[in-house]
Amino acid sequence: MKRFPRRAAWALLAAGLIYIGVCAALLLSQNRLLYIGTVLPPHNPALSLPVFAAPDGTQLGWVAAPSGPARGTVVFFHGNDEEAWQAARNYAPYFTARGWRVVFPEYRGFDFRKGQHPTHDTVIADAITALRLAGQRYPGPLWIAGNSLGAGIAAQAAQAGGVGRVLLFVPWDSLGAVAATRYPFVPVRWLLRLDGTEYDSCAALKNTDVPVYIVYAVRDVIIPARHARHLARCLGLPQGRIIALPGASHLDWYLRLSPAEWNILLDGAQTSLLTPADRAKRLP
Repeated sequence: MKRFPRRAAWALLAAGLIYIGVCAALLLSQNRLLYIGTVLPPHNPALSLPVFAAPDGTQLGWVAAPSGPARGTVVFFHGNDEEAWQAARNYAPYFTARGWRVVFPEYRGFDFRKGQHPTHDTVIADAITALRLAGQRYPGPLWIAGNSLGAGIAAQAAQAGGVGRVLLFVPWDSLGAVAATRYPFVPVRWLLRLDGTEYDSCAALKNTDVPVYIVYAVRDVIIPARHARHLARCLGLPQGRIIALPGASHLDWYLRLSPAEWNILLDGAQTSLLTPADRAKRLP
């Protein structure tokens, strides 16, 4: 029996150590890779929107309101490479033009919340707090929405109850599934579960009785369209609640939605009216 060459043994050992190092680096940098906005500078341009604040006056985000009485409130969670003020600037007009008030919470570590450390648990806890405050503060239906990372956050927060509709723009099925396509030779699903950041939207919404709507961009290269399609299949959504945008990318989906499609998403005719007191009872 031939002896295993010492040089080959050292090469295998070195390769193994490098692989372990790559896995460890990904584990340690997951938060930085996921919450990219923590390295964005705080915004300078003035934003002429009211502040969404906690009862003690601490700013939590921004509020955009329609010119007349609001039909209800949508709590919208933005993507990982933008800040709440940008989301308010880009998306709010489509909601307010149709009579909806929109709350844009900011994440820890982003913009005016610099210095705070975002984690899966703190981000979801903050999202549920924002939902609860919006439900207590504003009358009428309460909906939840989000794009990209924000769609994953919205799916998790929706489990708390009290919302009448879930709107997911360019969503994933799970963060692990998306990461696995980018790092095929690394056990990213295991690393995400180990770090508690799986953001599994399919599991979160699987048993919900609330209408879920999905909008995805066919030309999306950041979160490929197959993830949104898989999420729709997982949730058993009817075709009427799935909007595919053939010419859209991950960054311009809101410009590609037609007025008729926006109307479908924001038609509140099928929403049951819950009073703020009812919602407060259902939210933790």
